[in-house]
Order: sequence, then structure tokens, then C-alpha cells
Amino acid sequence: MKLKVKITGPKVHDVGYRPFLTEIAMSLGLRGFEVYNDEEDGGQVVVAIAEGDEQRIGKFSSTAKMNYPQLAIVDGLKSEYYGGEVMPLWQF
Repeated sequence: MKLKVKITGPKVHDVGYRPFLTEIAMSLGLRGFEVYNDEEDGGQVVVAIAEGDEQRIGKFSSTAKMNYPQLAIVDGLKSEYYGGEVMPLWQF
């Protein structure tokens, strides 16, 4: 299963979001994972793409929705199924 998660807010860059999400992915033993900063409509976005079995992806999604770095200011989190390639976690 592959999932794309987009986290938006006025302060989601430069607060440790990428290492935070990478640590979650590693602790769950996901097969594939990548994360990057982006911009959308002039706002900050963090995009994470994860691959793993349904249970682990569900846990990743719920953990990302309930927790975030202390300095982050989050407006929203959207997730959707992803059909593209995902980098193996060990390469990330």
C-alpha cells in the first residue's frame, strides 16, 4: 500500500518535520519512504510518501495526524493513495 501525506501550515518548514516523519517511518519498518518540503498556493507544505503493508501505513497516517514537531504550526493534513514509485527507506 502506498500513501501520500500533505501537511500544510504557516510553519511546517525548518521545524524538523522531515526528520520527525522519517523517524516514524523507520520505527514502523516501512518498505519505502521519502519526504520533502514544497510550496502550494504560496504556503508551506511537507509531502511524505510512504509504502508498506496496510497496518503499518495506517499507523504512520494516524501518528502523523496526532503528532508533530513542537515548533510546527499546522493547518491541515490530507492523505491520499499514491500510485507512483517510492524510494526504498534504506536509500532515503
